[in-house]
Amino acid sequence: MDSYIQFPRYSIYLIPNKLFIDQVEKLLLKNNVKFDNSKILEYGLHYTVKAPFYLSHIYNEEELINSFKEYFLSNQNKSYKEVFNVLGLKKIKNFFALEMNTNEKFNFLCNDIMRHFDLFRKTLNQQEIQKDLKRFSNLNSLEMEYYLIWGYPYLFEFSNHHISVSDITKEIIFDNSIKSLSYSNISLMRQDSLNGKFFSISKSE
Repeated sequence: MDSYIQFPRYSIYLIPNKLFIDQVEKLLLKNNVKFDNSKILEYGLHYTVKAPFYLSHIYNEEELINSFKEYFLSNQNKSYKEVFNVLGLKKIKNFFALEMNTNEKFNFLCNDIMRHFDLFRKTLNQQEIQKDLKRFSNLNSLEMEYYLIWGYPYLFEFSNHHISVSDITKEIIFDNSIKSLSYSNISLMRQDSLNGKFFSISKSE
């Protein structure tokens, strides 16, 4: 394991409601795809608001959780509670994903959360950056700039509102049976080991 990798690590997710999760499971069943793909199980059905990060030595988990709670107590932007339309199924990197519509208020909230909690992210040194970059391929200059600033390259114009549902080892035919998506909450997630599942340690109200 590369020396810069540490556990626990954290992420911030938008978690779909149970109806959407049940509909995805039915779609996979129709296509003879078992909901046991290792990466999907590891990360769960979600929309990533802040990509997984290691905690800076300056802060501890309690401070991260308290900041998370305070953020949602004071933030009046509840756009994540809207109903989003499912636009269709598309291939994104190595996954099939359901793509949803979006709007400026929702995008602002997600980008603000990403920036706000970057304060807690461990900053890698040059050697660690070179190792970490092996996770990505063929980054353009702007993606590289985002990576160096935020620790993740696929942000802003390189990101879209989607939820990965399966890897691409088996073709999935989308029958338009899933029309919309509602989220139950925004969750601060924790992972305790390599390939371990992420689980919620704090939720928005």
